[in-house]
Amino acid sequence: MNDKLLTFVNHACFYVTTETSLLLVDPWVEGPVFNNGWSLLDTTTSNAALVKEIAGQHRKTFVWFSHEHPDHFSISFIKRLKQDFAGKVTMLFQQTKDKRVVTFLRRNGFSVIECQPGQPVELDHEMAIGVYPHADGDSYCLIKAGGRNILNLNDCAIGSAESCRAVKASIDPVGGEIDVLLTQFGYANWEGNPFDTEQRRSAAAEKLQRVKLQITAFTPAITVPFASFVAFSSIDNHYLNDCQNTAGAVARWAARTHATGSVRFLKPGARINLDTDTSASLRAASDAAVAHWQRLSSAPVELLPPEPSASRDQLREAVAKHRRVIKANLLWLPALLERAGLIKALQIYIPDLGMRIRVSYIDAYQELPSDGPHDISMTSSSAIFLFSNEYGFNITHVNGRFRTSDDGALSRFSHFFMPQNLGHQGYGIEHPAATARYLLANVLGRTQRAVAGMQRRLIEHRVK
Repeated sequence: MNDKLLTFVNHACFYVTTETSLLLVDPWVEGPVFNNGWSLLDTTTSNAALVKEIAGQHRKTFVWFSHEHPDHFSISFIKRLKQDFAGKVTMLFQQTKDKRVVTFLRRNGFSVIECQPGQPVELDHEMAIGVYPHADGDSYCLIKAGGRNILNLNDCAIGSAESCRAVKASIDPVGGEIDVLLTQFGYANWEGNPFDTEQRRSAAAEKLQRVKLQITAFTPAITVPFASFVAFSSIDNHYLNDCQNTAGAVARWAARTHATGSVRFLKPGARINLDTDTSASLRAASDAAVAHWQRLSSAPVELLPPEPSASRDQLREAVAKHRRVIKANLLWLPALLERAGLIKALQIYIPDLGMRIRVSYIDAYQELPSDGPHDISMTSSSAIFLFSNEYGFNITHVNGRFRTSDDGALSRFSHFFMPQNLGHQGYGIEHPAATARYLLANVLGRTQRAVAGMQRRLIEHRVK
């Protein structure tokens, strides 16, 4: 019973056990997420079974959530845990400005530890976790269990030598050699319209390059690719599966790439003995896991049923609600940004209603002739979700249930919803100084990118 074990559950979920404690990470184990945009490849796991499994361990139980995305922060699991787990569970989450997640967890009766950036939280005499905030509300963690170090990067976009150095510098004060690295291996958001296959091939290749960079930087003894065991499962987005990295493709790539010999896949229920296992001892289990995931990813995707169309009145009210929420948080700032040209009014085509709308922070809502130009197209149900939820744009970008009209449309789309993104990150009138700093950095970043683009085009023109 003294073994330190890492048990893989599904997708981005695993748990680590020591003699006295259990730390569960990012439990999403059943049901679709991202507004009916994603489904698990392996559907054999469930909330009820996972709660029973961890309760049966009879250890002090902790749950860490890396971020608020539903494939890491599952409300249905939290409700099942509250219902079925008889003992005490302590939740861990990074400190945020809005405290929305920790407030929700406390209202549901859980003890919560707000993790200070980079400050280890001791769970018992053998296990501790350090949490490190990352861009757009994400975070990564370093788990120390019985002298072993587990670095979980989950979805964090650590894709350059510079960002790897920054992560390494952040964990060095409490770190040491990395025994297990867990990292995402597939693209996880919209990557082009149906015929933009080259964009998706490039995105898939970039993910592999990212894994290679991380392995080179952190030199883990074992690398576990995870957090990508999903399928785009709506009629609106299933084409995005066509170039996705599969376990088989990643395993073949790792086999022929000298720098990635530590790569080992896990399937649900598989374990790593942190005291004794090596990449060599896990080879057979990894081969079985690759075969398991390859079989699932090769099967036809079972599409989720489409939602019924919304009415024009519902669409108009959803846009009105969005404007009310944004104005309450940011007053007239979005309208000023639109007048300054930093945000542009957005035109959306709604095919199931045969209509086109124009939304603006200045002119509100207009219905336009359906045959005119547009930036984005999506179903009425997706549009309702987009405007009605705090994470509307973020989740819509991840689920990919839309189309763009040209190369600049995604940028116009994201800029229009910048005020919504500010809100769900805790910025607004309650934090004016932090909001001003964020906006200034955003404007400066966009200016620098524009200048760099102009310089690149000038150089290309001179070469020609």
